[in-house]
Amino acid sequence: MNRSEIEQLTDELIGEAVLSLLKEHGPVSKQSLVRRLRDMEASEADPRRREALAAVIAEISASGTPFAQRKRARPQRDLNGLKSEQSDNVFPLFGDGKPSGSRNIH
Repeated sequence: MNRSEIEQLTDELIGEAVLSLLKEHGPVSKQSLVRRLRDMEASEADPRRREALAAVIAEISASGTPFAQRKRARPQRDLNGLKSEQSDNVFPLFGDGKPSGSRNIH
């Protein structure tokens, strides 16, 4: 399994856990997420998913803030599909906000 498949499976597992917490109207916190992931791991029959669950649990448990290292390591794509090292998810829709020429409009 390549890295993007592992990341996709990780995202799916975290999503499943969060959705199940939301459906039960329970708190969505680091502790409740880890508990839910452990429950999922205990009942999982697929060894690949069980291994991914163990890795996610270890990553969340070890980090001060959930997923911080994972998010930083992943390059972002801008609106044109190009990789960028931008730290936020806000992209300008109409250029970079700077005038294109030296003409004054007013």
